Amino acid sequence: MKLLLLTLVFGTLSAVIPVFNMEAYIVLAYARSSGHSELALAAIGSLGQNIGKLVWYYAARGALDIPWLQQKLAEPKRQKSYEKWRQQVEGRPALSFVLTFVSATVGFPPFFAIAMIAGTLRMNVVVFFVAGLVGRTLFFWAILAGVGLAIH
Repeated sequence: MKLLLLTLVFGTLSAVIPVFNMEAYIVLAYARSSGHSELALAAIGSLGQNIGKLVWYYAARGALDIPWLQQKLAEPKRQKSYEKWRQQVEGRPALSFVLTFVSATVGFPPFFAIAMIAGTLRMNVVVFFVAGLVGRTLFFWAILAGVGLAIH
């Protein structure tokens, strides 16, 4: 239980402060633990990561209130581009899900960047969170399955 709680906390911290490497942590935690399944550890790590990504999501969402950014978005070309992307995301939750899921699963585009883009475009937060949770769980599970093959 202690390892799972620590994994949740570290996952959240690593999502907010990217210098904390979740991949390295989860590999070491799994290699040193006994009795925790790869999937359980991956899911808890993913939950922590996605809680932390919500910080960036909401920070980026609030960035639209910054006067300097409002001034930049007031330019017709930028406003048109922003509105186009916002409507793409708003009107297509499946597209939002797929983009977030792919980013969380394979890391391209970087999940960190997608969290900020999702907030800026006001992507549905539930779609963002669920897609990220599923994608990151698969990402961590694949890493831990590989480690499991190597150490067992």
